[in-house]
Amino acid sequence: MRHLPVPKLPTIAEWSAKFRPKGALLSPRATLANIKTAEKALQKLNIPHPEQVTAVELYPGLGTWTTAMENAGFKHIITLENNPKYAKWMGDLAKGSEGVVELLKKDGYDWETYLELKKPEYIGNLADNDWSRVHPHLFFTGTLPKTAKGEQLLAQFASCISNRMAMHSMGRIQMAMWMPEALYQKFTAPPGSVSRCKMSIVTEASASIESVYTTKPDDMYPNTQYHLVSVLPLEKRRITAQWDVFEYVLKHLFVMQRQPLSKMIK
Repeated sequence: MRHLPVPKLPTIAEWSAKFRPKGALLSPRATLANIKTAEKALQKLNIPHPEQVTAVELYPGLGTWTTAMENAGFKHIITLENNPKYAKWMGDLAKGSEGVVELLKKDGYDWETYLELKKPEYIGNLADNDWSRVHPHLFFTGTLPKTAKGEQLLAQFASCISNRMAMHSMGRIQMAMWMPEALYQKFTAPPGSVSRCKMSIVTEASASIESVYTTKPDDMYPNTQYHLVSVLPLEKRRITAQWDVFEYVLKHLFVMQRQPLSKMIK
């Protein structure tokens, strides 16, 4: 099994000086900064036959999660990083990986990125339309920003499962996303919870989710708590209504929460 040399991670003070964006209104994008945490979390995911799997990773940051996947024997890791400072760091990491890690300076938030990924030189030849099984050769993962952008992205991924768009146009692909506490509470909110939202209902209709691992605050830069959540698309979604009708009704239910239910349904 290959072992990518674990990069010497900066201290949080060094990271703050080098990677924090300039400007008081700009918040730094969180990155996993503890390789042991990454390795433990990956073991709990229990990905079968990683030597046959290509991972597509969003926002790798310092590449700690990337390194854990490489050392677990993943066949190929395509990592999407468009932040210039993180991209420089990831480019250096990729150079030492003997071709296992491939850096694309793209943003996972952009629709065009997924069109690019479907080219034959990336994952275009790995499409599998057999939804009776979980895709044996693709894995979708990453670390979501602690911003509205992170929530919007996760909500889009939830809709893409049932609509079979973006990554899920390639098959029934397991996802595992690192997400901040506030987003985790919304995404996993059960019925009756005050955090319940359109995104959590859409996800429940089309996938099973499992909380895999929770970091300690100092495992992340900046120090904050993140959760790794596995999202496994269902072979058949749990609703029989037309999907656009389902989403339309949900949208109005949550936009008009203070109105009587009879009015919202009309």
